Amino acid sequence: MTRRLGPIMQVAYVIADLDEAIAHWTRRLGVGPFFVRREISYPLATYRGEPSHPVLSLAFAYSGELNIELMQQHTTDPSVFREHVNAHGYGLQHVGVLSDNLEADTAYLSSQGIGLLQRLVNPSGIETRFYDTEHHPGAMLELIQRSPAVEASFARMKAAARAWDGIAPIAE
Repeated sequence: MTRRLGPIMQVAYVIADLDEAIAHWTRRLGVGPFFVRREISYPLATYRGEPSHPVLSLAFAYSGELNIELMQQHTTDPSVFREHVNAHGYGLQHVGVLSDNLEADTAYLSSQGIGLLQRLVNPSGIETRFYDTEHHPGAMLELIQRSPAVEASFARMKAAARAWDGIAPIAE
């Protein structure tokens, strides 16, 4: 049997202004509330094998079973996000998949000719990896290290979306 990755559970957009994007998604599309993390620095970050330390603000919300991520990069450090904006402008940048084994999934993708472009480890120790699957704009792949904390965080966001009254765009 052929190895397969998990299902796509996230779509992520690189945007120019986080607060404007949240307003658009909540008011026009009825998605919310958003969980926001501003100006995150990553203790470990590589881009195309070299150290790079982008500073990002992120917002996450659910629409049904689909996680929506909005990303604003504040620095000019090289990254898959900056690369996308320079090549295509703002918009859909990647799809996300939870990974039970980043090393095995990376080996599988490598065997398929799909290269690793960027690694980020957040302050909580959660690693994400971005792969060169962009055969048309917006189709890069992110693997998200699965853990009990990651699953609990996504579950909390999903529950908040189900209970959201549509009023406060940002969850406290």
